Amino acid sequence: MSIQHRFLPTLRALGLGLLAAGQVWAHEGPEHEIEELTDLIAKGETADLLLQRAIEYRVIGKNSEAATDLERASQLDSSSLLLQRELGRAYFAIGKTNEAVDLLSHALKAKTEQPTELASLRALRAEFLGARNENKKALEDCEAAIRLQLSNVEWYLLRSDFHRRLKLTKERIAGLEQGIRETGAGILETERVEALLEDAQYATALPLIEQELKASRIQGSWLIRRARARLGLGEKDAAKADLETALREINRRVNSTAANPTLLTERALAHELLGAREEARGYYEQARDAGADDWVKDKIKTLKAEEEARAKELEKEKEKEKSRQAAGSDSK
Repeated sequence: MSIQHRFLPTLRALGLGLLAAGQVWAHEGPEHEIEELTDLIAKGETADLLLQRAIEYRVIGKNSEAATDLERASQLDSSSLLLQRELGRAYFAIGKTNEAVDLLSHALKAKTEQPTELASLRALRAEFLGARNENKKALEDCEAAIRLQLSNVEWYLLRSDFHRRLKLTKERIAGLEQGIRETGAGILETERVEALLEDAQYATALPLIEQELKASRIQGSWLIRRARARLGLGEKDAAKADLETALREINRRVNSTAANPTLLTERALAHELLGAREEARGYYEQARDAGADDWVKDKIKTLKAEEEARAKELEKEKEKEKSRQAAGSDSK
């Protein structure tokens, strides 16, 4: 049986779809597969074999080796948009963001009758542009990808993130509603609630949150969302009760699992909404260290800046008080 057949599950899992279906051998681990592939490549180098070895290198975090294999594979098959895409991923993984963007831009000029290939390249370039904070260009790419392929849930989430960064709240909500119509994905429903809350559409968000609370077994994150809606509607006592209940549940889960960035972020947000901003910053820092999304870093900066501003104000008040006391002593 050919080694190509044994690598079919890995290729399919990565969305590569290169090889015909067939009987599959047991996967014995990436190091073993790399050895076998190296032997085969020594007997006859092909783009497919190099791609397969690059995939295994990526599994064990050897992204530089993966990039080297993909560069050679692209030389052997310069017309393959799949290889260009995977080489772009490898460049990005080793910090060559500019090279990754340039590579995909060149690949997008190719003529192809497969719109899904172009859509995938566009979406990937959007991620890379976003990493360079070129959010407007990234949004354009993401829009183009979605127009070419309406069924990819991840791209709707990616577009939502760019809308959020650009503070395009109405467009964000409309885009998510399109995604819900096209895919029916529950994760987009959750993202829509987040967008409604950020757009201060609390009355619209609240019944959607109530539905989720009735259906969800784990309720901490939805209790926090309800608290945000209730705070926006002026229901402070009810919001406080929600946040305290959410924290009890989240704390139990945090203490019983390894560092989970999502749980740590939720705990931080609950403390922030309760007004415990210093504690919130500490939990955001824990979430950041556990691998939370980049927006957490911005939140930490904001809270730190607020703390510094408050400290300066207190210092000014102290100086004013000293001046008043000194003036009073002089008048006596």
